Amino acid sequence: MTIPRQLALGEVIGQKKGKAQPNPRPVSPDRPRREVDVELLRMLRAKGYRYKRIAGEYTRVTGEYISHTTVRERLVDG
Repeated sequence: MTIPRQLALGEVIGQKKGKAQPNPRPVSPDRPRREVDVELLRMLRAKGYRYKRIAGEYTRVTGEYISHTTVRERLVDG
């Protein structure tokens, strides 16, 4: 009878040491970004409006809905 040895951290029974793991599958591309007038967003931000107010004013001016989260992302990115 053999004495069992202690496994190293991350080592699995039945797996050879140093054997490469299979590469993960590539991630599908993200959803396309909506075209937003960033200049209008910046102008509204310069007036001192917060993200929700900017989203409301943007919808009023352009007629297309945009969420306050999208406003925040675009102002931080841009």
